[in-house]
Amino acid sequence: MDRYEKKRRIHAGRLERAKREKELFDERQKIHEVKMQMRRWKPPTTTKVLMAFIFVNCSAVEIYRMVVMYMLQDLSSLYALISAVVTESISFAVYAAKAYNETKQEELIKLERDRMEMNTMEEDTEPDREGAMG
Repeated sequence: MDRYEKKRRIHAGRLERAKREKELFDERQKIHEVKMQMRRWKPPTTTKVLMAFIFVNCSAVEIYRMVVMYMLQDLSSLYALISAVVTESISFAVYAAKAYNETKQEELIKLERDRMEMNTMEEDTEPDREGAMG
């Protein structure tokens, strides 16, 4: 019996190590999948493209008006310059508010999903009381 018990312990130890190695492999695989997902190129959203267009357009107007004011020594085009800056500022404020609200909603959805996963994991780990009672 002593020899049998020794072999059983050796086998149980190997089994535990194999289980730990499998858990580590699974964790590494999950991390790898997340990293690969993060590396994928995502096209910019429509609002980002429109924001870039507005910034480029307003910046072009500002530069053009500044050059015209310098060349002609005339401040009459200052109105267009001011309106371009105001438009740029307002559009950025609207974009920032929209992006903040979208990010907030996404984080709330992720939080809710994580809570649901935790609840299902807790239910799965509870002992089977009905099966134990017979």
